[in-house]
Amino acid sequence: MSFISLILASIIVIMMAIKLNKINAEYSTLLSIGACLLIIFFVIGKLKGVFGYINKITSYINIDTTYIEIILKMIGIAYVCEFASNICKDAGYSAISAQIEMAGKISMIALGIPVLMSVIDLVVSLLGGSS
Repeated sequence: MSFISLILASIIVIMMAIKLNKINAEYSTLLSIGACLLIIFFVIGKLKGVFGYINKITSYINIDTTYIEIILKMIGIAYVCEFASNICKDAGYSAISAQIEMAGKISMIALGIPVLMSVIDLVVSLLGGSS
């Protein structure tokens, strides 16, 4: 499926959801969730190519892949949390949406601590301190 086809399908689903919302709001929400899942599957298909390029880049550069994995996990958490948060907002559950966003932020902080610690260790070692 091309990007243009995905956008056109999304617009059609939005028009159907608006019309269906007047009849039955629950079905409109389910239709919206289905469209979001379709978009996610499209994006996942595109990510396979991105991961291939990332592997190629890391093979050229002598870099610890742990840091790249952490960054990719953080990006994944951000997208998943935003997806879930937006669905909750659309369904009218803004409190749950806010909690999902907070959980995502805390998860990203927890993932980033090892990177921060390695930077601090590097700075301490460059300054001649002991670690």
